[in-house]
Amino acid sequence: MKLDQQTLAYLRGEKFSNALPIRYSYYEPIPDRVKLITELTQGKKVIHLGCLDHLPLIEQKVKAGKWLHQELTRHTQKCLGIDIEKDTLAFVQEKYGINNILLHDITGEPIQEVISEKWDYAVLGELLEHIDNPVHYLSEIRKKYSSSIAKIMITVPNLMNLRLLGFAAQSMEVINSDHRYWFTPYTLAKVMHHAGIELDEMYFSNRIKLSVPGLIRKKIITAFGGKPKYGFQYSSSIVAIGKLN
Repeated sequence: MKLDQQTLAYLRGEKFSNALPIRYSYYEPIPDRVKLITELTQGKKVIHLGCLDHLPLIEQKVKAGKWLHQELTRHTQKCLGIDIEKDTLAFVQEKYGINNILLHDITGEPIQEVISEKWDYAVLGELLEHIDNPVHYLSEIRKKYSSSIAKIMITVPNLMNLRLLGFAAQSMEVINSDHRYWFTPYTLAKVMHHAGIELDEMYFSNRIKLSVPGLIRKKIITAFGGKPKYGFQYSSSIVAIGKLN
């Protein structure tokens, strides 16, 4: 999905609205997030930022084939992980023999292993919502690595998904306790724009569990040979790709 020219004008600050309506005409199949990322990066050279995940979650994700760094390592031409979690790195090195992760802050001094090669993507999988200042973080990546990395792929939780809206209707928020932000498609694109990153493409992934009426509708459609279509509100994760150079 691409944002239309009218929406891009607001994104760039050329126009302003206090109540901008944006219709996302996204009715494509909503794939699994890890599967989508590995398909988009198949055979590519990838820098994987914040690759280590939460330590308590790694083992169960590995068993389910859902640990993104392991899947990127399997499917890409080359994958280099970068993270700051020393204890978690020691754990995955000892338990899984992982040897393609550097302990480094990407916003610090330029990393020689990165700037000495050309890379297709920098992948930030469910990372940006944990960062104190996302615009500064992305700006630093662009300034330091735009000559080495062609594109950036960012995935974040989708605030507008029906599951979260259902919790909100009960006056409740369900959230990862380390998150600083919630994103919508527009606010993610806005953050990227202010970091100097040109939005190229946007996808939605991880379809949420269907309600009983949704399941009935799906059965009726498929019974007549059709394919169910889902809007972005059925997706729990936004995937945005932007150009660094």
